[in-house]
Amino acid sequence: MENSDTSKGWHEGTRAVIEETLGDRILSALLRRSNLTGAQFETLLVDQLGHDMANKRLTRSDMAQLRRDEKGISRGSFNRTLRQARENVVEAIHTVLLLGYCGLTESPSIAPFLEASERLKTQTSQLRDAGQGEPEVYQRTVDSIIDDLEHAFHAMFGRNRDT
Repeated sequence: MENSDTSKGWHEGTRAVIEETLGDRILSALLRRSNLTGAQFETLLVDQLGHDMANKRLTRSDMAQLRRDEKGISRGSFNRTLRQARENVVEAIHTVLLLGYCGLTESPSIAPFLEASERLKTQTSQLRDAGQGEPEVYQRTVDSIIDDLEHAFHAMFGRNRDT
């Protein structure tokens, strides 16, 4: 059985990784426009990556304790939020599949999202490298990516689109 110091160590370290992840500006910008709540995303993150972050096998109770504050949430609340998050993700994936199946991903209003997605994918490793050596370059690149995402959103839902 783990002693309380060992238990506290993995919990604090894992919670710090979660906080750092949730503090990412690009993640925050994407989350604001997603169909997941912050709690649902955090729960999904803990469920999918918690074992790796903690460097140990986590129980549902452990996962529930990692959520939000020192006390965490109940295991039942964690499971309900996880179910809701998974349902939202499945619906979002089906929406993307539907758009692709019907040829709507070729639409000019959706193209900026696809371009932003491609840019995110190709620049992720460059961002990590720049963040370590050149913080100013990192900030400018992150600002540019967030700006691209906002432009894509406004292109899809902007006031002038349907006039």
